[in-house]
Amino acid sequence: MTTQGGPENGMTEQKSQPQKTGSPNPHHLKRYYRVDEVAAYFSVSDRTIYRLIDTGDIKAIRLRDCIRVPSEELKRFEASLLDDDMR
Repeated sequence: MTTQGGPENGMTEQKSQPQKTGSPNPHHLKRYYRVDEVAAYFSVSDRTIYRLIDTGDIKAIRLRDCIRVPSEELKRFEASLLDDDMR
């Protein structure tokens, strides 16, 4: 923290840091999302996302024991949901 005009006037300058929301945003630069991030984005449980992956509705990749969903897949899945709603 740096002071502006000295501590005698009580003025201080603080640098703010961006807050992490924990919600995935498919339009963000992140390329892969964890299952819990995808679940938070769609406001469903982790188990629901695992089910969607198991049935092939959402395509995911496995890195050793970790499952990741590509951002492009989130865009595709969300578009398919919106398309279904329009019918």
